[in-house]
Amino acid sequence: MKKFKNIFVSIVALLVISAGVSASDSTQEVIYVSSAKFSSPLVEKWIAEYSKQNPKVQIKLAEKDSKDVDLNFVAVDETEAKVDHGIAYVGRYALLPVTTKANPLIEQITKKKFGKKDIKNLFFVEDFLGDEPEANKKDVTQNLTVYSGNSATSGSVVFASHFGYTPSNLKGKRISGDDVFLLTAIQKDKTGVTFNNLSYIYDLSDRQLKDEIALLPLDVKKEQFETLRSENLDETLALLETQKVDFIPIQNIGFVYTDKGLAKDFLKWIITDGQKYNHEFGFLTLDEKTLAYQKSHIDTNLLSTTK
Repeated sequence: MKKFKNIFVSIVALLVISAGVSASDSTQEVIYVSSAKFSSPLVEKWIAEYSKQNPKVQIKLAEKDSKDVDLNFVAVDETEAKVDHGIAYVGRYALLPVTTKANPLIEQITKKKFGKKDIKNLFFVEDFLGDEPEANKKDVTQNLTVYSGNSATSGSVVFASHFGYTPSNLKGKRISGDDVFLLTAIQKDKTGVTFNNLSYIYDLSDRQLKDEIALLPLDVKKEQFETLRSENLDETLALLETQKVDFIPIQNIGFVYTDKGLAKDFLKWIITDGQKYNHEFGFLTLDEKTLAYQKSHIDTNLLSTTK
C-alpha cells in the first residue's frame, strides 16, 4: 500500500512538472521582426542561425502591416526615419544601374562609360521653370526608358538622394510593389533601364550577374571598372567594402528596436556573429566605423547610428 502511495505521489509530481513546462512553453516570449521583401532571405537566415544557438527563444517574421513588431526593418538613415526609438544598423546594400542584354541599344550602351553627368541626364529631370535644353538626339540615353520604384522600401530614395535629387525628379515610369518588379519591367520593355540592389541583379547561387541583365558601364577607375565588368558578386562586394565608388549608392539597413531584452540580444548577435551571412545574400557588411560604434555600445543599450 505504501509502495502504491509513493508511485501515486510520483505520478502527480510528474504531472505538475509537465503542466508547468507546458505553461512555460505556451507563454514563451516571441520576438517579431519585420522585413522588406528584398532583405527577407537574409533576415530569415539570421533568425535560423540565431535560433540554433538559442533554441528557447522564438523569433518570427511579422505579418505585413502588423503593429506587434519588436524589430522594425528600415532602409533609410536615422535622420529620415522619423522614429522615437533608436536604429541599430546591421548591414548595407548597393545599387547598380542596369538594362537587359536584349536592349536594341546595348551595343551603343556598352561602348559608352557613364559618368555622373551621364547618369543625371539619363535618370533625372531638373527642378526649374522654363524650357528644358534641347536634347542631343545622338545621345543613346535619349532613347532609353527609365523605370523606378515607389514603395516605402524602394531604392529610389537612396538612388535619387545620392545624386542630389528626390524621387520626384526621376524620369520615366514608376512601378508599384517591390523593386524586383523593375527587372520584370525592363525585360518587357527592351529599351528600359533601371537600378537595383545586388541581391536582385546577381544570381546568389553561382555568384554571377543574372543571364539577362547587363550593367551600365560606369566611368570609374580602371581597376574598379574591371571588377564590375567581371560580373562576379563576391568581387563586387569586396570592391565596395574597400573602396568608395562615386557613382554607386550604398545604404545602411537596420532595425528600429524596442526595449524588449531578447530583441536587443538578437541585435547584438547580428552585429557580431550575423555579419558573416551578409555576403551570401548580396549585402555588404557594416563599414568599420559603424561596426566599431555599434559594438562599443552593445552593452550600454545605446545601439544607434554612427555619430
